[in-house]
Amino acid sequence: MVDFEVGGMIFDLDDTLVDNQEHTGSGLHERSRLEATRIVGEQFGIKSLTNYTEQANAVAFRRAKTHSNESAFWYILVDAGVVSPREAEDPQHELVAALIAIKDDFHEDLIRSDARPLPYVAEFLEGATQKGIGLAIASTAIRRHIDAALETTGLSGYFPVDRRISFEKIMAPKPDPEVYDLAFRSLALEKGERMNTCAFDDDPRGIASARAAGLFVCAIATRYSIGDLLSLPVTPDLASNSYTEYAKEFGIQV
Repeated sequence: MVDFEVGGMIFDLDDTLVDNQEHTGSGLHERSRLEATRIVGEQFGIKSLTNYTEQANAVAFRRAKTHSNESAFWYILVDAGVVSPREAEDPQHELVAALIAIKDDFHEDLIRSDARPLPYVAEFLEGATQKGIGLAIASTAIRRHIDAALETTGLSGYFPVDRRISFEKIMAPKPDPEVYDLAFRSLALEKGERMNTCAFDDDPRGIASARAAGLFVCAIATRYSIGDLLSLPVTPDLASNSYTEYAKEFGIQV
């Protein structure tokens, strides 16, 4: 078990609280991103986008430089030969804007129909709340997606609205520490409690973001193996496969 009193807990959203269903081979984000890519390909007459494959789409987000849909779509445009790999990423590019608009609407529909919490995450959050631990969200998802996901999964009550840090509130996405720094500030803890505040994330860029924010980093092995997570250039303090294991680590009943 950890040898300190936990000041607060901060969670990423996708694949940390909410199951993106990537294990099915076609997760919620993958489905909405591919749908947007093919629609924009048809609208703009770009065959390489219309015919973009599930296999290429599956790795797009992982290979993006930052933890954002803008960066993932820019990588898709590069991969499809629409823009040059020598060009600097342009989140305001006409095609990126069109892709984002379509994906956002389609993805919200998927969230409301298919989103599910990860196993035992509700029990873990309930146990943390019973211990008086403040909870916050640090996500690069847009606010309406966060709200929809929390409502659909029944987790909304654990996260006050002012502790939901979303894409709209930040200037730089993960691995920049801004989103985790803002989430920590929302908990109204003393500065000295940063290392006693636990950040839960599944992605290497999120782990790096939380580490740079000075938090105690707990990786959840939903998309990457524990071995992969512990071999990252920036490693977490802990890595686990499930919230039942983390419950034991933090003395929480689930």
